[in-house]
Amino acid sequence: MMTDVEMADGKSRVIAAVEAISGDRDKAVAWLQEPIATFGGKTPLELVAEGRTDDLLGYIQSFESGYVG
Repeated sequence: MMTDVEMADGKSRVIAAVEAISGDRDKAVAWLQEPIATFGGKTPLELVAEGRTDDLLGYIQSFESGYVG
């Protein structure tokens, strides 16, 4: 199980990555609760809690590169 520090670090990394693309921190934070079809409808928060932050960051980077999923 993840510690609170690991969870907070994962969330911070994901928010920073999404904010870098969107330019809007509020949208990045709101996105944490949006289901992602590529991950079976799980939210970014669920993925971070499962220890899949790196998978999620790879997914975010694929958008930045022009790929989806």
